[in-house]
Amino acid sequence: MKLKADLTFNGTERRPFLMSGPSEPDDHLAHRLAAFILFWNDEPTLDATTKTPALSGFEFLPDLLATDAAGEATLWIECGSVTMNKLTKVTRRMPRARIVIIKENERSAQQLRKDLQDQFDRPERVEILAWPGNSYKEWAETVGDSVEGFGEADGRTINGVVNEKMVVVEFKSF
Repeated sequence: MKLKADLTFNGTERRPFLMSGPSEPDDHLAHRLAAFILFWNDEPTLDATTKTPALSGFEFLPDLLATDAAGEATLWIECGSVTMNKLTKVTRRMPRARIVIIKENERSAQQLRKDLQDQFDRPERVEILAWPGNSYKEWAETVGDSVEGFGEADGRTINGVVNEKMVVVEFKSF
């Protein structure tokens, strides 16, 4: 699946293009697009690769990555599922980066927080945000192959219009 967007949030315009990988579910592109909008002010990259200087020699890739002017990772974002092994390596190799996981619902966010508390050596390093109620499902149905949207986003909320549908989401923190 391919997703092309024409977005104006927080007064700036961007035209991201997303393409799913071989084993990536179609709704994961919608999830990544939402994270891109949510963290608009951080100017995240949707297509970070091992050629991205901050990821040089790294065996894992994020769903989105933001870097500072020097090219150091400042924000690592995962959408949906992520393994403890990956989180362990990311937190150790990127001690100054903010690590955020966005889950599809509150129940899965609560479960991840519990798993982190039980199994992870530094659970406080990982921020978990969850779509409230059925908002993720509604978002995934709103997003198609082509997306037009505008509004405001601040890292905790998205307030705008996407494909002619009003979108107001306040993510819950866990």
